Amino acid sequence: MIQTLESSVIDKIAAGEVLERPAQLAKELIENSLDAGASEVEIDFSEGGRNLIVRDNGSGISPDELEKALQRHATSKIRNVEDLYRLHSFGFRGEALSSVASVSQLVLTSRTREDSIGHRIRSTFGKVEAPLEVSAPIGSEVSVSQLFENVPARLKFLKSDTSEVSQIKTVVKSFGLSRPDVSFKVSKDGELLLYWPIEKDALRRAEEILNVEPLFLAEGEEQGFKIRAFYGAPNVTLRQNRGLWLFVQGRFVQDRAIGAAVMEAYRNLLMHGEYPHCVLFIDLPPDQVDVNVHPTKSQVRFANPSQAFRSVVHVLRDHLHTTPWLKSSSEVGVSRQEAKWLSRGGGDAPSGIEVKDQMTFLERELKKTQFQKKSFALKDSQNLESFPPTLSDLRTASDRSEVFRSESEPSTTARAPDFQWGSLQVLGQMDNTYILAQSDSDFYMVDQHAAHERVVFERLMLNWKEGKVPQQNFLLPLSLDFSEVEVESLLLHKEDLEKMGIGIEQAGPQTLVVNSVPEVIKEAGVAKALQIFADQISSDSGSFAVERAIGDVFASMSCHSVVRAGQALSTIEMKSLLEQMDEFPFSSFCPHGRPVYIKKSFSQIEREFGRIC
Repeated sequence: MIQTLESSVIDKIAAGEVLERPAQLAKELIENSLDAGASEVEIDFSEGGRNLIVRDNGSGISPDELEKALQRHATSKIRNVEDLYRLHSFGFRGEALSSVASVSQLVLTSRTREDSIGHRIRSTFGKVEAPLEVSAPIGSEVSVSQLFENVPARLKFLKSDTSEVSQIKTVVKSFGLSRPDVSFKVSKDGELLLYWPIEKDALRRAEEILNVEPLFLAEGEEQGFKIRAFYGAPNVTLRQNRGLWLFVQGRFVQDRAIGAAVMEAYRNLLMHGEYPHCVLFIDLPPDQVDVNVHPTKSQVRFANPSQAFRSVVHVLRDHLHTTPWLKSSSEVGVSRQEAKWLSRGGGDAPSGIEVKDQMTFLERELKKTQFQKKSFALKDSQNLESFPPTLSDLRTASDRSEVFRSESEPSTTARAPDFQWGSLQVLGQMDNTYILAQSDSDFYMVDQHAAHERVVFERLMLNWKEGKVPQQNFLLPLSLDFSEVEVESLLLHKEDLEKMGIGIEQAGPQTLVVNSVPEVIKEAGVAKALQIFADQISSDSGSFAVERAIGDVFASMSCHSVVRAGQALSTIEMKSLLEQMDEFPFSSFCPHGRPVYIKKSFSQIEREFGRIC
């Protein structure tokens, strides 16, 4: 028999959809504060958030609307159906306060700027009392206690207090990242946990919340998608993706596709299992995104998801190409105040720096003006024949091999103008594996295999995009066996493979004949390269699938076709390799994400030797 549910049951169902846990309660109440124009928000909680208070200095609620605020589907955010498709607010369904009131003891106190006194209304598990006059500041305070006390089934699914507290902090951090114009204060049992005052610099707020410094700014627009990101250097990573914060229309969301776009932008810069720090904001016309696809509004749906993915990849990748972490590399190891002081050209040391550090400043600057490059007598290796073709015929720094480059190749994205690998003075080679070099202020150890691997990889990728990969033809074609599915997949992408320099023909249901390969690849690596391509294509999809597969193949080719660890190099060869690194922006990481170099400033070294304090 069909029957209409009682309002109390309907309210509990709505509460179950809107309020999954105390953190969701905090989220809903903070959203209401921000929609009310608050510039100060305070959160105080206990018992894992089952008792929670949110205060703000927003516009408040007039006395005659207090009771209406606790009713279902009562909201000031929308007026008609069309408003759902041009939302500019956080909370819009009008269910939050009603849902909270049905599963807790709730006290709402509010005062508008027009009122000389505040008013308070109380609800006990959905039973609302009449408003009372009380003394109150301008703004609102929502006090919730005994959350889910009348819903035992919901109560038993709450996690430990530690876990719930962590979730609440995550929620507040998300608002702190998206709203630097608002101060947030979080207390637990009256003890201050987090406090972020109003910050004009949004990037600085992100650095403070994430405790990562420095972060870098990426901005751009593509096909109506405005992208802004605060991102970290590829060598400052996490083992989990908790450093990825995604915002759409200012709303913190979970979106696997956009998360994958960020990872795609960092492709070939991170090692397996590493995740970057990135706070990403996407803004677009309201009618191009649906924020009402999930009861908690934690997910969105784009009208053009493919363009959203591409926009994020292109904007973030373009800014990663500028390698800003190398621009500021001369300031690594110094404080933010020191960095600002150095960027102004010196002068009086910053007042916020201790006296002993001011002396370090003066010594460092004096050293810069007095530094004389030292000469080192190095014995060049004569065993050049064992070196790969890209470096084997290097006899002078100005006459090096260009096997993978055409004469008409355009320059790549500009790198940091204040740092050039080729400007380093080569000191020698350590363990036939690491190039030792120095600048005026820093000492470098460069992994020769990883560095050469990146150079060859970037040249292959660049020449592939231009359709100019140098090939070598086999006098006797190679015959390779694959599964029927793999053969079909490889033949489907025959043109892409030919553009890579790999020519194939079908010789049987499970057999392919390889007629040509890129000059860099060894015969033994052909089967592996094709297997990598087939595996990647079969397991991936989307607009970047082919490029990802090609990138994996070229990374494998590069790894097996360059100078190895343990191989002796001459000074000329080492110098040439450093100069070739300047041709590509990501030279500080191999294609598999491993760091290419380690750097220590002379001041750090002197401090470790006790020469300076």
